[in-house]
Order: sequence, then structure tokens, then C-alpha cells
Amino acid sequence: MATTTINAGEEIDSGCLKCKTLTNHTIIAKVEEKIIKVQCNVCGGRHNYRPAEPATTKKKSDSAKGPASKTPTSRSIKTANDNYSKILKGRSIDQAIPYTMTSLFDTNDLVNHPTFGLGIVTATISPNKIELTFNEGPKIFICQLKTLAQLSTGSGLKAKKKKRVRKSIEPEM
Repeated sequence: MATTTINAGEEIDSGCLKCKTLTNHTIIAKVEEKIIKVQCNVCGGRHNYRPAEPATTKKKSDSAKGPASKTPTSRSIKTANDNYSKILKGRSIDQAIPYTMTSLFDTNDLVNHPTFGLGIVTATISPNKIELTFNEGPKIFICQLKTLAQLSTGSGLKAKKKKRVRKSIEPEM
């Protein structure tokens, strides 16, 4: 039996992440008989050796599940539609505020979004983020940051501006 040993400096096929394909590589480092590092002859990238995968494909069993789909299920769509209908009930479309990123919104405001249509502000996540519930479900949007003056107008307090005082720095002698 003649065994061929592959040494550093020789070429071998390896999977390259930059090229995203199986390409020809030069062996850079080995530990005992195991190839550790290779350099791609196409892009010049140096990385760990990734052996060529065998040509045979494994058959998936019927019970194996794939990754979860990102599309909502019919059950979640139905509950979103029910919640939307309950919240929208008794409201006039004429009262809808057009959505812009510079507008201020409060909870339960009816909003008309140019892409998603009518929605209701169901939550204020932070001073500049709101959750709008649409027919398809809830979505998070950015709105104008509420300043201290805008927050305090409701309680009757006025915001005071601080004046900056420039300190003169005298050179030391």
C-alpha cells in the first residue's frame, strides 16, 4: 500500500468563504498529518482548512423539521385582525393623523401610514419610538423625540434653558 503524504506548499481543494465556493488552495500549516491552514489561490485569503464535502447528499427524514418560517401563521394573523378590529371599532377615519417621523403621537391615536394604512398607537416604547397596530399586526416606528419643553407643557411647567458660561483660562506664570 502506497500512502501519499501531502506537505506544506502543495495544493489542495478547500472551501473558501470569501469566494463562496470550492477552490484550489496552497497548504500553509500542518500538525502531524492534519492540514490546519490554507491560502486561497483565487482571492489570496488565509483561513482554516475546510475539506471538500462529499458528493453524496443525505436524505432528510420526514419527521425532521426545517427552520421556522418567517411568515406569520394564519392563527396569528387572525388574532391580529381581531385585535385591530376591536381597537378600531367606533373610530372615524377622518380623525387619523398622517404619519411622519417628525410628528408626536400619544397612545390610542389613530394614524394613517402611507404604506401600511390605518394603525393605532398601542404603546410608546421610548420617547422617540411607538408601536402601531395595523391589520397585519404590530410594527415599531420612529417619531419625533419629545423634548423636555413638550413633556412639561402638559403639567404647566416651563422648561428653562441653561446658559453656558465660558470660563476664561488664564495662563500660568
